[in-house]
Amino acid sequence: MRVLSSLACLGLACLAAPALAEPTPPVSVTGGQISGTDNGEVRTWFGVPFAAPPVGDLRWRPPQAVVPWSGVKETRAFSPACRQTVAWISNPQSEDCLYLNIWAPQNTRKKQAENLPVIVWIHGGGYFGGTGAQPLYDGTRLTEKGVIVVTINYRLGVFGFLATPELSAESPDHASGNQGIEDQIAALQWVKANIASFGGDPDRVTIMGESAGANSVAVLIASPAAKGLFQRAIAESGNYSVPLDASENARADRKTAEAEGAAFMKAQGAATIADLRRMDADTLIRQTWGPRVIVDGDVLREDMTTTYRHHRQNDVPILVGWNADEGMDLAPEILGTGNFSAANYKGLVEKLLGHAPSDALLAAYPGTTDTQAHAAINQLTTDWWGWRMWYWTSLQAKGGKQKPYLYYFVHSPTEPATPCGYGCQAGHGAEIQYVFDQLDKDPRPWGAEDRQLADRLATYWTNFARTGDPNGADLSKWQAFDGSDASVFRIGTDDEIKRRGKLPDFRLFGIP
Repeated sequence: MRVLSSLACLGLACLAAPALAEPTPPVSVTGGQISGTDNGEVRTWFGVPFAAPPVGDLRWRPPQAVVPWSGVKETRAFSPACRQTVAWISNPQSEDCLYLNIWAPQNTRKKQAENLPVIVWIHGGGYFGGTGAQPLYDGTRLTEKGVIVVTINYRLGVFGFLATPELSAESPDHASGNQGIEDQIAALQWVKANIASFGGDPDRVTIMGESAGANSVAVLIASPAAKGLFQRAIAESGNYSVPLDASENARADRKTAEAEGAAFMKAQGAATIADLRRMDADTLIRQTWGPRVIVDGDVLREDMTTTYRHHRQNDVPILVGWNADEGMDLAPEILGTGNFSAANYKGLVEKLLGHAPSDALLAAYPGTTDTQAHAAINQLTTDWWGWRMWYWTSLQAKGGKQKPYLYYFVHSPTEPATPCGYGCQAGHGAEIQYVFDQLDKDPRPWGAEDRQLADRLATYWTNFARTGDPNGADLSKWQAFDGSDASVFRIGTDDEIKRRGKLPDFRLFGIP
């Protein structure tokens, strides 16, 4: 499934690094010494290598060790984004893209302020777009709440999610297809080994992501290869690797993925993987390829529902949720069309669900007129997306030892001065600017309610990173999820919660 993630920039151009201030003293990390920027409020290190460039013979191989350097490397500018074709990333791009960025409170130089919790952000983009340098991922405001923020790049598209029999045979783990997830694991290993040098606690790491980044969080929790690399997890609007039916399990099958990869090689005129490695990146990136996570035998050893049902996941506290208008953004991308009519309504519902809808579901989401069908598809997609988050959290509540927290974001952002399309509803990614408290990246006339909500969400999220519990002084009580509607935390104004806080009847979707 491709997920609409061009919205992750929320209509804004991705920013370059901030203007340079004073250089930081050299810090020793894996590979050598680095120097970042200290502006008196926050210290930053941008473009820090966490693996060798995955180019040439390393294309499609698991991430390799950082190449050491001599002297002090300046890490004051973001690295290129990983290769992609999306129009919403204006950053320079390169296959040499395995770098991370760090924001740390300025006062972590003081001994008493060390051992801070760490948040590692995994960007969205459907596994075909995005970068850790997008403007809304600026960690400055979160550092004010006493955390260190790390954002990462990982290989995308055909470069990050290609499986073939030959790639699996050459791998020391006899696996291929999840190179982008392996990059995320390599970044977490780097954080584990180095973050103490920046004032962070390597044993208090929270992985956090949205859309494909949130799906990555679900995968990392299930992956034995990521064991011990994080202690908490936050996932916003993204979980399509916990299968909800047989067709989704089939999409994660390794043999199927390897056969598709072999067909891709043949279509490019490549007889061997060496031939494909010699091909120009511009040629490869233009080819159609649907990236997805598979059960490769290494990163994932079984489907994730089975992992959770048998309590074989990395059992950590989780905080997950979805937004009230996801379908307005996701439905056209998932269904491959924006033409929603009474004539094609039932077929679109079947395509979304992966099976024929029940009479009860069609009665709850009627589409007998074109207007009705359009509204129903949007709402059904939102509720189906929410069901995925609800179901995942239910598995943790039933079988896990650590507490899960589930939210439903119903807040519609303040409208800008000019007419608004995306961004005026609680759509896919709408919560990001609040979580990072980065409303000023969008020059719309934000109201007091927006400012207060951003501060509260940043506080809930950083509290969770600190203790595994989002609750704290002067905050509304957030109950751990126990399967009941009452334990789903609604996020919005009192009026929005009253009008929009009712949950769908998830029983209509069935329980796998």
